[in-house]
Amino acid sequence: MSDTSQTLARQLLQALRPFAHDRKEGDSRAGVRPHGKQLFSYCCFETERLARVSNGKPVIGIVLSGAKEFWLGDAGQRFVAGDVFIFPAGVEVDVVNAPAEGNGIYESLLVEVDSVPEAIRQLRPAGSFPRQGLDMRVPLTSELVEALTHAAAVLAASDHATALAQHRLAEVLLLLRAVPAAACLYDMSLADRVAWVVLQAPAQRWTAQDIGRALGMGASTLRRRLNGEGTSLRDVLASTRMKLAHEILTRGDGNVTAAAGAAGYSSRSHFGRQFRNVYGTSPSAVRDRAG
Repeated sequence: MSDTSQTLARQLLQALRPFAHDRKEGDSRAGVRPHGKQLFSYCCFETERLARVSNGKPVIGIVLSGAKEFWLGDAGQRFVAGDVFIFPAGVEVDVVNAPAEGNGIYESLLVEVDSVPEAIRQLRPAGSFPRQGLDMRVPLTSELVEALTHAAAVLAASDHATALAQHRLAEVLLLLRAVPAAACLYDMSLADRVAWVVLQAPAQRWTAQDIGRALGMGASTLRRRLNGEGTSLRDVLASTRMKLAHEILTRGDGNVTAAAGAAGYSSRSHFGRQFRNVYGTSPSAVRDRAG
């Protein structure tokens, strides 16, 4: 994390300090603490490993204390205090919540996004954004820190502040409209939904029937709708697997063989050729830069 990012994270944590949990003696129960209609926090005091967690609505989250990990198969992302993440609706992931060593608390502040104003949808850049495997991270800016702080304060206010709360949340959504991880807040394309399914088991030999069954549609409907989005099942499978491999190589804890295997390639040379076609460089070069 850069010095600027660390400074912004500290500013965000300081501003959200009123929402942080103060642990009392004998306090050992994990749970949800509501702060308003769309605002709540979750805390625990021992490391949790939760399987197949999902949300009915997309969520903007801020880690207040400890660390949070999201995992889909071999793809994972870790967030620490001051980090902001997006949790899409209807996606099942494995979650690890780890309390901080200092205060023994894991806590995150969460904002449910009910809807996005049409005016903001129209301002969002067209097309999809490049991702690197499992991408749920939101980079901090000073404008976003200020908008999140104002939105949290008003969302936690009385019901009389509903109109202002929606205005403040709209400011956050406006700032997030060009962030790849936040695409699911606006509209999740079928290609994105397919990618989330594939990430659960990227090495599996996925068929249109398998993915259609997971998404509640027939294979022919799946192919037709993907074609309407200007892509195909083969392209989505290849893109998702390559992005996962790229993530494994760039996070520095996996070698080329591990990246190839996670992406479903038994041949390292075949994987290398495909990787170079997509990224213009070899897997080894990407791994060496990360190391």
